[in-house]
Amino acid sequence: MTTFVRDGLELRYELLGGSGPALLLPHLNFSWPDYLDLSPFIERFTVITASPRGFATSSRLDADAPYRVGDLADDLMAVVQEVGFDRFVVLGYSFTGAFAPWIAQLTGRADAVVSGGFPIVGDYAYLYPEIQRQSEAAKSDPAAWARVDAAFDNRAALAFYRELSELPADSLVRGLPCPLLAFWGDQDEEMGPGGTEQLASGLDRYGQQHVSFSGHDHEGMLTHLNEAVPNVLAWLDQIWRPRTLSTVAWASVRE
Repeated sequence: MTTFVRDGLELRYELLGGSGPALLLPHLNFSWPDYLDLSPFIERFTVITASPRGFATSSRLDADAPYRVGDLADDLMAVVQEVGFDRFVVLGYSFTGAFAPWIAQLTGRADAVVSGGFPIVGDYAYLYPEIQRQSEAAKSDPAAWARVDAAFDNRAALAFYRELSELPADSLVRGLPCPLLAFWGDQDEEMGPGGTEQLASGLDRYGQQHVSFSGHDHEGMLTHLNEAVPNVLAWLDQIWRPRTLSTVAWASVRE
């Protein structure tokens, strides 16, 4: 694990591979190697797993300092640039599945987004109260709260979902400056009021691709992320261009 200091904060990241464009795996509430075989990606990309402020072993803010989603995105962009890249592909699931397209929107530096297990289309207003409820439930169970606190600063997660809940509907995908592939388990119970059907139709409306995996609920898809790898790599191959996955190249694909 490597440390990069930004704004006086220690940001932790790990670099794997080293040939090919940057693939960013934000480390928020879970460690990617615990669920995903990274070797197929390491063969094609320079894989960067990185934690912004407040998450994993990166520095946490003082109690009187607010977390902002823009700062989290800037932390990860700074790490990408620190290892020598100006653009990246980003992959996320669940919490990071929401963050992946948001990073693309905030930085304008993503060439492709893969977002799994999150209702990225629709109204986000219901999410913050739900996360608040889950937080309070975890606090009532000392063991559960210890696991949460070890993984991330809950204030950072609450700030993330509070900002997300304030966004207009569809903000994560509307005007996205790069192509997106979404995936989920067909039994995912965390896909919002309209479920997977509403998510699929919404992505179709924005011309973004998606794939569903049968027999998996939310947690089940997380523990079977490797099933999505062939689809993800095939999709990246489909939109690949010799120089970069640039916005210009994507525009030519869509035409």
